Amino acid sequence: MAAEPWKSRRPWPLLVPLGVYALLLAWIGFSAAAVQGYDFSYLLYALANLIVFTEAIDFGLRLYVHRRHTAVTSDLSRGAVRHLSIDLPAAQRKGSGPGTGRTAARPWAIIASVFNLGDEVDEFMERLAPYREHIWLISDGSTDNTAKRLQLSGWRCLDEEVNRHKPGALRHLLSKLPPQIETVMVIDPDVKICGRHEGSLADLERVIADLQQSGAAAACPRIAIEPDGFLARFQMLEYTLACVVGKRSHADFVVTSGASIYRRDALERALEQHSLSIYAEDLENAVILLHDGERIYYDGRLLVSSHGPHTLRHWYSQRVGWFYGLVRVYTQRSRELWRIGRRTPFAMYTFVAYMGVLGLGLHVLRIAAAALLLVSALAILDRLFALDMLHTGGAINPVYFAGTVGSYLVLALFALFTVVPRRERTYVAPILPLYFLYALVHTAPMTVGFGNWVALRLWGRRLYRDHYQAHEDDTVRLPRLARNGFRAPAA
Repeated sequence: MAAEPWKSRRPWPLLVPLGVYALLLAWIGFSAAAVQGYDFSYLLYALANLIVFTEAIDFGLRLYVHRRHTAVTSDLSRGAVRHLSIDLPAAQRKGSGPGTGRTAARPWAIIASVFNLGDEVDEFMERLAPYREHIWLISDGSTDNTAKRLQLSGWRCLDEEVNRHKPGALRHLLSKLPPQIETVMVIDPDVKICGRHEGSLADLERVIADLQQSGAAAACPRIAIEPDGFLARFQMLEYTLACVVGKRSHADFVVTSGASIYRRDALERALEQHSLSIYAEDLENAVILLHDGERIYYDGRLLVSSHGPHTLRHWYSQRVGWFYGLVRVYTQRSRELWRIGRRTPFAMYTFVAYMGVLGLGLHVLRIAAAALLLVSALAILDRLFALDMLHTGGAINPVYFAGTVGSYLVLALFALFTVVPRRERTYVAPILPLYFLYALVHTAPMTVGFGNWVALRLWGRRLYRDHYQAHEDDTVRLPRLARNGFRAPAA
């Protein structure tokens, strides 16, 4: 078995980027050293550091509440507790009654909606071969030979001519499953379920059995990005922070993701109330279940991996769709979100304060901070190369950018050594000096995603056609063309 690309036992791959960090900070600091005190505004400095300050406070708060949520756990090793968002043994005693112990998983299945896999069919079958006997698939209106190839290879695959999109396709597939199956794991076609030798600390069947005993509606595993290019390094750190810091702190109010394990009846009930849109479909599922009083927890003992966008264009399009979906679900289900927030103080923080106020309501301040940092960065370049094109003063001050980059780098280094798994540190460490820019660049797709929602309400069309919209348009258009005699080329 080949070692993962990010694994290394040698210390120098980590020491080299640390040296680069020091040089970078010294370089930026030198450019800002000559700025006079009267040029400095604490108000503008606070605005420039808005992203850093909010993320630092959020980071510390989430680490604290996770410790509170699992502080009384005694039935699991400390290593296992670090990967759970709840006191799992206590939840199991409450869900299944005292003295149930560790039992085998009751009937379960893995379900997925596939669409025009083309040449990726063989890779798909190879990835999921260990779980083949549990897998049920639905071809969601594929226009190539995806369903036929899967069926000829002996896989269970419903071949549906109508494209329902993922939520609708899964709802239809659930109605066809044998009645004895009571737990389902929903996955995307590009997902790999990692075994113990690949990063998971527990087998899938053990995680499913624990969910069944807990009585919760769903469990969300840790999602990781496969090492695949420079952009993947940023996404790997991003997903690690989202799961290990974000989801792990939510106790049993976790938002599910593209790969999650559900109690079957809970998922069926959620999809009956779902809008069936592919935008923020998992957030909508979670809101429906949590509003109904259900519990969803994070189980990071199970690791699933996926490939992120390979190009900046695809990444940008994906994020535009994400943030459009966020504002769409938030506005359509604001009452449900408010009622969820009233259940616990941290739920109020997550779904109202963080997601609503900081994420949506104060986005205009994020835009202002990004603009201020851009001008400050230009001032740094002006001083470094002695161009003297910008007059330092007021909002044009190199200190703002220098201080923000330095502060965020300290936060990123702290996260690297406290929450990033040891075997992934050398892979993500080289991009830490640039990670703040990655976080800052998110302002652009966020703004366009929110703008799409506003433009759609005002003018009936969007500012930018993201790939989610493109998929919806194509899957509607192709069946219409097929009825008129057009046939898509076979893969």
